[in-house]
Amino acid sequence: MAVLKKLLFISTFSAASLVQAQTAAPQFDIYLADLHQQKISHVKKVNNNSGYQNQPAFSSDGRFLYWTSEQKNGDASQMDIASLELSTGKTGLYRATALSEFSPTVLPDAALSAVVVEADGTQRLWRIPAQGEAKALFAEPKDVGYHAWGPEGDLLLFILGKDEADHQIAYRSSTGELKTLAKNIGRALAWRPGSQQGYFTEKQGDRLSLSWFDTGRNTLKSKQILLPQTGQDLRWLNTNTLLVSAGSSIYSWQPGANSWQLWLDLSKSCNGSVSRFSISPNQQKLAFVCQPKAESAT
Repeated sequence: MAVLKKLLFISTFSAASLVQAQTAAPQFDIYLADLHQQKISHVKKVNNNSGYQNQPAFSSDGRFLYWTSEQKNGDASQMDIASLELSTGKTGLYRATALSEFSPTVLPDAALSAVVVEADGTQRLWRIPAQGEAKALFAEPKDVGYHAWGPEGDLLLFILGKDEADHQIAYRSSTGELKTLAKNIGRALAWRPGSQQGYFTEKQGDRLSLSWFDTGRNTLKSKQILLPQTGQDLRWLNTNTLLVSAGSSIYSWQPGANSWQLWLDLSKSCNGSVSRFSISPNQQKLAFVCQPKAESAT
């Protein structure tokens, strides 16, 4: 099993910044729940193994849940894409590889895109089918941390810099043109459904604020509204409702509003803080990541 090459601690974990292989990744757990009218039930932990379990994403047909899963072998570890078949409860690896993969994202053809840490430490975006050849989607840019696909094969990219203040959000058009949108940013990327608006966050003091780039109009709206205290991860519920996790809750915002509203309290299911989360296509399942209280300061 390959040694995990890179770790990034910018309020959480991804692939970047070289550390020793024996350094322990933060503990995260993934939970799955039934969702109905802003209430959850039948909450259960998805991962059987400990360590870093994060970045959940449902398949486009809602049959599978994918996530980044730390696989340990003695002092060595690497990140692979794990899967859960919802109808049977069967878990396993989406595909065993020799490299580390992060941020599984479903593509229109049902394959996954993921950030892959290559053998020399380079981080690029790859296409990973369930069967057949996995390969890099494009040579540049390198040092990709996170990604989100737009409506026309375009991308929002989190690109790693030399330090946190140098990390950047970039827009990559379907023709490969790259445009830097902001630096000193958060990790969240989220495209508004039915639009050409890609949303991200920028640091504003000790908090994050919401910004977006309209690719059709080529306009950037920067720092439009502060996120809730400790808020970081974004997910669109529908074209008129954006969700953000903060503390042990999820909050909602409607474009044009000047405040966030409590959407779902998860404190009874997460003794710590909720970070990334995903909602199934039929909006009947919620997957969320809980970082136990003892780990929350990491």
